[in-house]
Parts: sequence; structure tokens; C-alpha cells
Amino acid sequence: MSIITLISLLGVAFGVMVLIVVLSVHNGFERNLKDTLLGHSPHISIQSSYGTISGWEEMELSLAREDGVESAFALVEGFVLLDSRAWQRPSYFRAFNTENEGQIKALEEMLDKENFPDSVVDFNPPQGESAGAAPDLAPPPAPPGGDPDALPPSPAEGAGEPLDLPPGDNEELYVNRYVVVSSQLAKAIGLKVGDEIRIIAASNLDEVMAVYNVPKKRAWELYPEIFESFEERVRRIFERSGTEERASSQEVTIGYRVFQELLPMVVSTPNGDVETEGRDMRPAEREIVREILDRLDFVNRREGGFDYFDAGTQDGILEQLKELRELDLEKADNEAFRKIEKFVVPKVLKIQGVYADSERSKGPDLFVPITIGMELKGLRGEVESIGLRIEDPYKAEEFAIKLQSKLGDDWIVRSWMKTHAERFQLVKTEKIMMSFALSFITLLSAFSIMAVMYTVTVQKRQEIGVMKALGARPSQIVRVFVYQGLIVGIGGAILGLGLGLLAIRYREGIMAVIRGFGIDPFPPEFHGMSELPAETIGSQLGVICVVAVILCLIAALVPALMAAFRDPAKSLRNL
Repeated sequence: MSIITLISLLGVAFGVMVLIVVLSVHNGFERNLKDTLLGHSPHISIQSSYGTISGWEEMELSLAREDGVESAFALVEGFVLLDSRAWQRPSYFRAFNTENEGQIKALEEMLDKENFPDSVVDFNPPQGESAGAAPDLAPPPAPPGGDPDALPPSPAEGAGEPLDLPPGDNEELYVNRYVVVSSQLAKAIGLKVGDEIRIIAASNLDEVMAVYNVPKKRAWELYPEIFESFEERVRRIFERSGTEERASSQEVTIGYRVFQELLPMVVSTPNGDVETEGRDMRPAEREIVREILDRLDFVNRREGGFDYFDAGTQDGILEQLKELRELDLEKADNEAFRKIEKFVVPKVLKIQGVYADSERSKGPDLFVPITIGMELKGLRGEVESIGLRIEDPYKAEEFAIKLQSKLGDDWIVRSWMKTHAERFQLVKTEKIMMSFALSFITLLSAFSIMAVMYTVTVQKRQEIGVMKALGARPSQIVRVFVYQGLIVGIGGAILGLGLGLLAIRYREGIMAVIRGFGIDPFPPEFHGMSELPAETIGSQLGVICVVAVILCLIAALVPALMAAFRDPAKSLRNL
């Protein structure tokens, strides 16, 4: 055993060890990711092709009776604005039927008892333990000397202040409910069990912005050619006819179509019906335009190429056009804000528990009861999907295919593998790239073995010449060198396997030594566990060792063939 051979053997051993350690740790991360996802996500989700699901209680019971299904529960998901002390941040919530014991049990198993020992999953505590109503929120004061109905300060003037709305007739909606939050969210903004948070529906922003994002000018000033030509046409085409007013049907149709361009409408095209956006204007202006078009639609009768209307139709249309031309912008905007039909009052929730997640396996920020989710999304007794937990989650794709064929095309059935396909594809790509990069260590060891074997052939050329002169066949010469490469490969693989398993066994001690130098390659905040996860897979270990041995054999074979076909006469002459 020369020193060069020993170095080659150690190179193979360290290459095998590094591959085993890194892939085992990566397997641990992948297992941790799957455990977290299977803990908080449904194994199979079912959605309607037509939108929300009504009558979901019956569907829950029906799906729960399917063979292999542990539980079925309704789901609503979306984003909210979370308000806690001085923190405001967007958060993702998942609302589920808290009467479902299967999902409650899965969530209990994920509680972060280490950092939040008081955590529980109890969305339905006794009535006597209710936290009561939220503190009264006074309406913002009116500007000095201003109109008490004026709008609150703009975001620029009140930046950093939480949104305060008066309880009014909706005070019962401020009653505390219960929520389970993620450990990432709790640590980020300093939440703990028992704290109260306030969540504001993201749909409120859509409602407010639809009113807020209006032109600075009147529609008449933006599109004068349309309004002026329409007004001139209305003055020209109407005439008295007894107790009625009449106008040319053709002129009415032309004027109607021109004025209709101001509103969104559905237009038939060769590619199907397309909805046009219309012209940008205030809701009040759009409402007046609709009323004018309705007046032109309300025809008493058509005869002789004329449309007959009630008396006063022309004056009524001209009066409405005058209202558009002289519209009070401030009054119209204030009225639009007061007429917002769909505004979800903020919910005040009490934290009952904190579940463990991490940056690598991140889950929803908030788990809330299904009733709150419906309120936040503006659903009237409907849900967005039905989630299933099955006995064997790793057969979810097969189960989903069977369920899809049973339910039909009106339903969309997806397994957790498809729902999180991009995330798992990223994990798979990481593993492939790491294996590819680290395999170069073993490959370099194989080149080292080839160099050693070539050196041996040079050193032993006289012995090889004698053996061939005595009748040794080339295959026998090759076998000698292949055996040596095999011994180095097997020895290196076994030594690397032992070192790799030893490093995994004492990985926390090794990490403690590394952290002692101020380096932490795998911080607990990243993987969400107090210990570095690792999982050894027998088939994976076998493949690594076998590949290492095969590379060593190939490396030994090249110089062996060179030695086997060397001219024995030249070898004996010590050339």
C-alpha cells in the first residue's frame, strides 16, 4: 500500500462521505417539508368549475364516506391586512370547518410547544371564556370648520396609523374570535398566545380603490365630442306629437350607440363575446349615463319610422346632461364613499396557538374558522373548496384520478403533489444539482486512481514483461490491476459509508463545533427545527457506493489495458 494509493482511497472515502451526508440532510429537509405540508394542507382539494360551492355541508358528509377518506372539510383562502400594535402587514389566511376533528388533530400535531408552550387548537371555547368585544373605535374627527361628512385624511396624511372604523350597527362583528398563527409570523412581529390581532379584509381595498381611482376631471370635460354631439342630437330630433314626443328611429339608434360607448358592454366578435371597458368616469356619472340610455330604451311604440316617448322625455334628458356638465366633483366623491355596498368590518381575533413552520416549508399565516373566512371573502354561506385527508397521502394522486372520474368534469380534483408541484420541483432540482456537483469529488478520486495505476504500470514494467514472457495472457495482467482498483474502490466506499453514517449520527456535535467559529450554515430559523434534519435512504446509499466502485474500476481498467498490451521485449530491456 503506497502513500499515493492511500491518498486515492481516502479521496474516494471522502467523496462518498460528503455525498451521503449532504443528500441525507437534504432528504431530511424534504421530509420536513412534506410533513409540514401534509399537516396544514389538504391531501386532496376539490373545487367547482363554476366558482364557489353551496350546500357544502352535504358534500362534506358524502365525501367523508368514501373509502380511504379520513375526513372532509370546507375551505376558504385569501389575503388580509393584519394590524397588531404598530405592525401592519399582508397575511395569507386559511379558513376551514373547525368542527372537523381530522384537521384539528393534524394542526395540534404541528403546534410549536417548544417556543410557545401554551399553544392549543381550540376554535370553539365555552361561551363564558369569550374575550368579549373589542375596544370602541371612535370615528375620525372632522377637519376644523369642515363638513362632518367629509372624507378621512388621505393615506399620505395619516400614514402609519391603523384603520379605525366606528362599530355602529355592526358592533357584534367586533367580538373576539380565535386564531392559530404560524411561528414565522409570531416571531416576526412579536406575537404570543393570548394576544389580540385585528384583520381587515383585502376586498375592502378593491371596493375603496374602485371609488378612489376616478378621473380628476368631469366626464364632460374628458369626452366633450361625445356629450356635445349627443346633446345637439337630442335637441334636434325630438318633436311634439299630440300628448307624446317622437323622434326618428334611425336617429335614436345612432345616438344610443354613440352614447353607449361610455359604458362597459358585451360585444359579439368572431372569437366570441368580448366585454369592452367603456370610458373612465365616476360612478355617479356612469349612473346618469345609464339612466339616459334607459329613457331612450323606454319607447311607447314604433310606427312610420318614428319612436314615440312620454311627454317630457327630451327635457328630462337635457336636464340630466346639464347635471353631468355641472357635476359637483367633491359631493359626488363623498357620496360614492358613503354608498360602498360591500365593506367587511375588521375582525378582532385572539391567538389560541402557534404552529411550527419555517422559511423553507412556509404555511398559511393564519388559521381561522370557516365562518370568519366567509365574512372576509364576502361569501354568503358558500365555500371555495372541499379538502380531504386520506389514509395514505402518498397515494393521493391515484385517489384524485379515481375521484375525478367519479365526480365528472364539473369538478376540479387536485392532489397535494400537483398543488405544490413547483415547490417539490425546486427541491428535486436542488438535489440533482448538489449530487452532480458533489459527484466531481468521487470523479477526481477516480482520476487519482488512474494516475496511481498508471504509475504502478511504469514501476512494474519489468515484472509485467517477465510474466508475459512466461506465458501470462493479457486478461491475467488486466485482472491484477483491476483487482487493485476494486480493492481501492470497495475500501473507499466502505470507509466513506462508515464516515458518512458517523457524521450523520453526530451531526449536532459537528454543527456545534462549526458554530463555535461563528458559522451557522443551517440556522434553525431556516429549517424550523431545533435539530438539523437528516434521513438516510438505503437504496440511495447503495447507489452512491456502487457508483464509486464502478468509477474506480473504470479508472483502473485504462492503465491495465495499457500494461497488458505492452511489448514484453521492451519491458525486459527496462526502456
